[in-house]
This record gives sequence, structure tokens and C-alpha cells, in this order.
Amino acid sequence: MKSRLWEPFRIGQMELRNRIVMPPITTQYASEEGYVTERTRNHYEARARGGAGLLIVEASYIHPRGQGFGHQLNISDDKFIPGLSELAQEIQGHGARAAIQLYHGGREAKPKDSEMQTVAPSSLAGSSGKVPEELTVDEIREIVGFFARAAGRAKKAGFDGVEIHGAHGYLVDQFLSRSTNKRRDAYGGDLRNRARFLIEIIEAVRGMVGSDYPVWCRINGSEYGFEHGTSLEEAKEIALMAQEAGADAIHVSAGGPQNPINRPSPTFVPAVVADLAGGVKQAVTMPVIAVGKITPEAGERILAEGKADLVAIGKGLLADAELPNKVATGKLDDIRPCIYCMACMDDLRSSDVVGIRCQVNAALGRELEYRIVLAEQPRKVLVVGGGPAGMEAARVASLRGHKVTLWEKGPRLGGQLIQAAIPPHKDRIGALTAYLQTQLKKLNVKIELGKEVTAAMIESFGPEAVVLAVGTRPVVPDIPGLDRAHVVQAGDVLEGKVEVGNKVVVVGGELVGCETAEFLAEKGKKVTVTRRSPEMALGVGNSLRAFFLGRLLEKGVTLLTEIKYDEVTPGYLVVTTKEGERKTIGADTIVLAAGSVSDKKLYQQVKGKVSEIYLVGDCVEPRKIREAIAEGYQAGLKI
Repeated sequence: MKSRLWEPFRIGQMELRNRIVMPPITTQYASEEGYVTERTRNHYEARARGGAGLLIVEASYIHPRGQGFGHQLNISDDKFIPGLSELAQEIQGHGARAAIQLYHGGREAKPKDSEMQTVAPSSLAGSSGKVPEELTVDEIREIVGFFARAAGRAKKAGFDGVEIHGAHGYLVDQFLSRSTNKRRDAYGGDLRNRARFLIEIIEAVRGMVGSDYPVWCRINGSEYGFEHGTSLEEAKEIALMAQEAGADAIHVSAGGPQNPINRPSPTFVPAVVADLAGGVKQAVTMPVIAVGKITPEAGERILAEGKADLVAIGKGLLADAELPNKVATGKLDDIRPCIYCMACMDDLRSSDVVGIRCQVNAALGRELEYRIVLAEQPRKVLVVGGGPAGMEAARVASLRGHKVTLWEKGPRLGGQLIQAAIPPHKDRIGALTAYLQTQLKKLNVKIELGKEVTAAMIESFGPEAVVLAVGTRPVVPDIPGLDRAHVVQAGDVLEGKVEVGNKVVVVGGELVGCETAEFLAEKGKKVTVTRRSPEMALGVGNSLRAFFLGRLLEKGVTLLTEIKYDEVTPGYLVVTTKEGERKTIGADTIVLAAGSVSDKKLYQQVKGKVSEIYLVGDCVEPRKIREAIAEGYQAGLKI
């Protein structure tokens, strides 16, 4: 059966080579002032070359008071047109169409000028707690003009179309939603009044760019977790009003704190809000774009069922820029999978990093410097350790033409990815392990399992370069009496290697400890997690942490922080609470998740005996998948 994803399509006068859309995802790759940078161009160029039909360039703010992120693209002044023009040409040079999203943050804005007052339809505090000024009617009309002039700049820069951002709790959406619009004038009250701002923007933009220039908007098909949030029925009416005002298409997303696009499910479910697009499509005749955890297989199904005309794949294209081309050539098992960890979104709210990164794709945002090119001289390479760092090093080194052998002490590849994929809501990690295994097989990397490696074995093998990715050793905390209890390691629990009693205490409240606690709670165990520090699961990103901890409490897990370990007695763990109370906790089994330390023993033994040696992953320092993949990738490039 012919793929519907690869059928040409049109939005207004804009012809698309296929039905795959890259939706707007803020990257923070722009300069501090909002100019397009080389990093911006390289990022979009890679995705255009990767085969998508339409790239919607990320939210670009139309006025300084509407800026929502640092290093966000700026379209508020003509001085930004030259850089934007170069970006549009970069995308179009690979046969894709280029659109740009016009944005105003409203109450969610964070202007670079901290003295600049934020504005909104009503004086309701945003997520920062800052209360905005309520817009006057004259100010509303002024902002309508800002949108129109920004659209004019986009057209002048050579973009093929513009998208008006009317979703996700930003200014236009703040007018649309009853949860944020409490006005009593012509811009508040019933839905037609609340949609007036969006309709006036569409009409003003249309007046600026002409009748033939593609213009559309993005809206929430529903808001989850808000009282009086937008419903699907309202979204249908909004879409119809937008169509009547001159919009050429509608991009249907979802919003609210319980938005399923941004929350994991116990097992991965693709296309979680496709029914919203399907509902809106019943109300309009213009093209509908669906979005939200859409895999290529789900995209085909959405198109076949008539729920949408185009499918937007966002995080999937961050994880693998070549996804469309791989779909087109039937190489589905070569697609690097997004694990939906939300770490890229956490980067947007981090003060420690500028520019989003990807846990599974080290080249995101570094497309030029991380290009894989053939080595001048193929070499004999040995990788020790078959976890994510070792597998990625072997993959990249092999792609560069080196002859690679990988030794792994365990019976299968994966390392800590094996255990990481077992707890609830984590099954997508299994897809990453399968991808890496498949790539090594296709690249003819020689893999030897069950191999406990020594320095003498490495010397005897005679490699020209060695990558050590041997991981960590678990920490055993110093608690009096621990040797007399039934004590097991968290990893062994997850893999089913040990028996666990009904009353379980997990010692250690970071990610592994808390995930093991949830795993056990789902099996009906009575679980208590203990930690010396004041907070649990700090290693979990802000996007998911509250949801994760909430699940633990819902499942009856007891969380004890700021405790002091006193002793272990048969069947009990004795602690002192932060209030100074001595507490005895029943414990048929004590599960240790107290952290780990890098295993550098082999490195110390072979250092100086091999001309080129790289230490990657957790054996450098225990961290996350992102660091393991990145260091493995870097080692593969350097050899």
C-alpha cells in the first residue's frame, strides 16, 4: 500500500512535497538579541535535508514585551529580516517549505528588559507568579498590528507562510480560554468575543500579506487540568471562525498542566491527542495538522482514518533529523527513537544551559561540528562495555570506517538501559536499546558477550584505540546491622533476580530508588523510601518530577526525607526523623539504591599501555543517558 505520508499536499497556494511537518519547537539557538545564528541555520538545514515537507520555524516574538525565552528568535524589527531570509533559503534549498510561527507570551512572557511590564487579557498571575497588566482595547489593537507587521517581515524574508501561535497558554490562547480571560468587554465573555483577538489578528495579517499568502493558526483542541479550560467543542467553533476569517489551515495541539503530550503513560501510546484533530476536522474544510507524540506508523493511521491532512512530528525530528528519509526508504529500524523524557523541554527552563539538547541525539544543536565523516586511516578499535556509551562509541567509530570490536561482560547489550526500561512509564528506553543493537549488527561490529575483561586481554588484543565504558559499582551505605538483614540491590530487583518481601524499605531517594519503589508498589508491596537529603528525585527533570512524585503517593509509597540511619535489626530499619523522633520501619527486604561510584580500575591498569584510550559514560562519573550517549559519540568522532 502506498504511503500517505509521502503524498504531496497544499496549504493554500503552498505546495508541499509530503505530509510530514516539523512543528515549531523553541531551541534557544538564536543570539541573545534574537538574531538567527549559524547554529539555528544548521539545525533547520539538517531537518530540511532529512526530508520533512514543511518546517515551521519556532516561536518568534513579535514585540519585546512578548518575549518568552532567552535566546528566542526575534521578528519584531526589520533588522532581523536578513538573518531570517538566510534561514528560509537554507530550508528551501533542500526542497522543504519554510514557515515561521508568530508569538507573544502575554502573562507567560519574560522580557529581556526586566522592568518591562507583562500584559494579558486579565490580571491573573502566570506560572512565574508575576501579575500582568490587563490590556486596554487600544493596546489590544496595537498588538494586532504587531502581529501583522511581523507577518509582513516573514513574507519579505522569503518564508512560504506564517503560523499564529494561539495555543499553550500564551497571549492569544489567554484570550481564547475562559480560565484566563475574565474580561467583560468585547474581548471577553462568550466564545465569539474571546476569539475576537485571534480573528482580528488573522484579518490584519491577511491584509498585510495578501490573499494568496498561506496563513494559519495553532490552537488547543482541549485544555487538560484547567477549570473552564478550552473544550473540543469550543475548539471546533474557534477553528471555524478562523477559517471564515481567512485562515488556510488549523494546527491542533493541546494545553494545560495535564496535557497528555507532555506526560508519560504507563506504556507508550503514540498520537495521544489525534482525536482532537479529528474532531476539529469534522468542523472545517481547510487542512488540519495533527501533533502530539506521532510516530511514522501513527501518522499513516491518522491520515488513513481522515483525522488530519498533515502530521507534525516534533521531538522525533529532534532525535533523528533523517526520520522522514528513513521512512521513505523503509528503514524504520534505523530511526533513532525519541524516549519522551522531556529533557529537551527542561533545558528551556534551565539557567545552566543555552540551547536545547537531546538525551539520545548528541548532534542536536551541533549538527556541523558533529558531522560523521570517514577517518583518514581506519583503525583497530576495542570498546569495553555494552551500555549506551559503549554502543554509541562503537556505532560512530564504525560509521567512520574503523574496525570495531565490542566486549561486554554481561549476557546481552544494554548496560543500565536494561534496568531503566523496566519501571512503569519507561518502556521507550527499550526502543533506544533495540535501535543501538540493530545499528551495531548492521555495521558488522564484532560483539563478544560474557567477556570479563582484564588489562592483559586488552594488551593481547592489540587495539590501536580503546574506549572504556565499564560503568559503575553500587554504593553500600554504612548502616549498623545492614549485614544481618535481607539486603538486595535495586537493579537486581528490577530484573527479577532476587525475591522481595511484602514490606520493603528502599534506601536512597533518587531516580533509581523512586522508580524501584513505584515498580514494587505496583506489585502490591508496602514500600517506604528513605533519604538523608531534604527532597526526593531531584535528578528527575522539572517537566515530569511533580507528576512522578504524585504517582508514588497515589500508589501508597511513603517518602521519608532528612532522616538519619540508626541501625538495622531483623525485620526493621531504625531511623531518626528530621523532627528528632526515633522511628522503626518494618522491612522484610531492604533495597539499596544509594548511588554508585565510577569503576576506573581497568582504566588505571591499561593507562599508558595503549596509545589512545577514551573513558566514557558512567565510568567517568555517574550521570544520565544524555552524557553517556554524548561522550560515546564524541569518542567515536575523535578516534
